[in-house]
Amino acid sequence: MSMRVKGRGLHHKSGRVKSVWVSLVVVLCTMSVVACSASNVEQERKIYTRQATDEGNVRAKSQGHGLNGPLIQELDEAFAAKGIKLMNNMSADDGEDGISYMYLLNGSGRHIVKVHIFSDAATRAARMNEMYGNDGDEAVMENVLGKTTIRSKDDVSLVYTASGGEKDDYEEDVMQVFQHVLEQLK
Repeated sequence: MSMRVKGRGLHHKSGRVKSVWVSLVVVLCTMSVVACSASNVEQERKIYTRQATDEGNVRAKSQGHGLNGPLIQELDEAFAAKGIKLMNNMSADDGEDGISYMYLLNGSGRHIVKVHIFSDAATRAARMNEMYGNDGDEAVMENVLGKTTIRSKDDVSLVYTASGGEKDDYEEDVMQVFQHVLEQLK
């Protein structure tokens, strides 16, 4: 026995519903293929324009991997051997193939170590002169607020800033670590 509604069979409506569902599925599949293709095209564009490589290099540098990894690891291990923790790691790319890292010694905002890595020694000298007013391999600048000590070699500068009444708490250890790390540079 077949049901009839206003002279039409139930099978007629279910065929139309199936047709709508099939059309909907086809449209959704087409949209997902187009979206995936657009994503793939964007990834390919990044590969051919070196943008993907550049993004990966920046990511690796900021995480202490890549060519800078051994230097940062050596610094971390040398401070750990002195019982000093490098905390609150921050990094910034200078936009000219250089990067800077900043650490708080044992979490204290009064004791800051910065590592500046530049593309070459000439760039290091120029940028350090811009930032600190000194382009030499060694410098000490002291004022009422604090004391900043710089040690540099080749394309690397290590900077220690101590402020407040605790200026001398870590200075001897920091200078020993700086000396050790810079000696490791080839």
